[in-house]
Amino acid sequence: MSVESFQHIQISDENSKGWHSPRMGGRRRIVPRQERKLFLAEWRESRGLTQKELGAKFRPKVADMTVSRWETGESKMNTDVMAAVAEMLGIEPEDLYHDPAVPSANMLLRDQTGEVVDHALKMIKSIRRN
Repeated sequence: MSVESFQHIQISDENSKGWHSPRMGGRRRIVPRQERKLFLAEWRESRGLTQKELGAKFRPKVADMTVSRWETGESKMNTDVMAAVAEMLGIEPEDLYHDPAVPSANMLLRDQTGEVVDHALKMIKSIRRN
């Protein structure tokens, strides 16, 4: 379906803007206005895995072409598959949206003590005020 066939809608508030396709079978499909990049290839490579090796970790096995389609965005992973892939890579599903070479604050603080997390949050809040 081409971008021209999508219409902009506002669902309920400024933060809920999205796109939907014209009615198909009585259902609307809501999708983001801009695709979020998944860093699946980067995470896979950082773990020293080929597409075939990652696919082989699934039961039943997933073809390397399927992994390739996930990496290029040709095929979308549902949340269950994304959770399974993240588990196989030893990360959280949200980490797939971040380049492993540039860790997010959540990644950096995940295994820290509560005291360290509190201190980091105070620092971030003071920086944001300036």
